[in-house]
Amino acid sequence: MNRAHKPSSSRILSSELGLRVVSAIVLIVIVVAAAWAGGTAFKLICAVLSALVFYEWQMMVSRTPFNMPEAVLTGGFGLMLLAALFGGFGWALALFVVLGLALELTHHGRERSEIRWIGIGALYCIIAAIALPAIREVGGFLGIKLIFFLFLLVWVTDIAAYFTGRSIGGPKILPAISPKKTWSGSIGGMLGAIVVGALFGIWVDEFAFWTSTIAAAVLSVTAQAGDFFESWVKRLHGVKDSSHLIPGHGGFLDRVDGLIAAALPVAVVVGLNQAV
Repeated sequence: MNRAHKPSSSRILSSELGLRVVSAIVLIVIVVAAAWAGGTAFKLICAVLSALVFYEWQMMVSRTPFNMPEAVLTGGFGLMLLAALFGGFGWALALFVVLGLALELTHHGRERSEIRWIGIGALYCIIAAIALPAIREVGGFLGIKLIFFLFLLVWVTDIAAYFTGRSIGGPKILPAISPKKTWSGSIGGMLGAIVVGALFGIWVDEFAFWTSTIAAAVLSVTAQAGDFFESWVKRLHGVKDSSHLIPGHGGFLDRVDGLIAAALPVAVVVGLNQAV
């Protein structure tokens, strides 16, 4: 008598991990190639990324059919994306804020709540289209070093936290928000980022050893905070994954929440240095 063969849990885990690895490699190749090229290619990739994560954010927080306020905010977000590519972002941002405030003042109840969440999401998601190109466009070869420094420390934080947490386990950090994340994973992720910072400090002339090492630790914590922020939003709206657009990974927002959070302070520091 033939019996249906049920795959073991270890086989399921290995297949899921394999799918995650393949998807991650494909995405990394695309991002690294665009970052190396810089210019319009990288700006377009960042704009597409912003659009995708904003779409996922809308799907997470919207509980009513697509309506006029959401259409206005989506149009405002599109205007900010165009301004990120062609200039005049300050005016586009100001217009979006005015539109958002006007919509919130003229709506009530669930509609007002959704308007608020979509507005917050738009301002959050546009960071990828503004901050990442700003870092990459720093003069000379420093821009590409900075962007790869950022990518590496965020990726290493994520990978080291994942494997350290699975291997060691232990107390959870915020189980009500992200039940799988442990203190051991968080510390492992930060230690991995510190290694990235130390290596950059040794190998790259423009990076002072202690500055890059401390910056890596701080940005690792910032990236993890970004991950918790997205987990909190998902938990608040009863969503497990931001989408299923990436095989084995969920959505784009699930993968770049830490990068968005870490890119913002780096872009601010870069902007302040250029202004001085």
